Amino acid sequence: MNQTRKMWASAGVVGVIVVGGASVAAAASAGKLDAVARETRAVVEQAPPTGVQVPAPDNTDGIVVSKEVNPDPGAVVDYWTDKRMEEAEPMPMPEATGNFEVAE
Repeated sequence: MNQTRKMWASAGVVGVIVVGGASVAAAASAGKLDAVARETRAVVEQAPPTGVQVPAPDNTDGIVVSKEVNPDPGAVVDYWTDKRMEEAEPMPMPEATGNFEVAE
């Protein structure tokens, strides 16, 4: 067998392995994400267009709902000029309150 055929055969085998590995990883990842979503009952919602009012849910029943904070990232870039960045103050660090037990 000449070198070119060996190279193409090796490339074909490597390609099959990479495609198979990627498909297995994608399937495992999708299954894991579904399992986590079932465990946490987390829901991700898209933010409505600006100016549309959405009523608050009556009963969340322990469900976590995440909403997109800024649907227009270009507006953020326009807002944060160099002057505003220099004058910006950091948000305060959150502080834990209450009694906590450390498991050993």
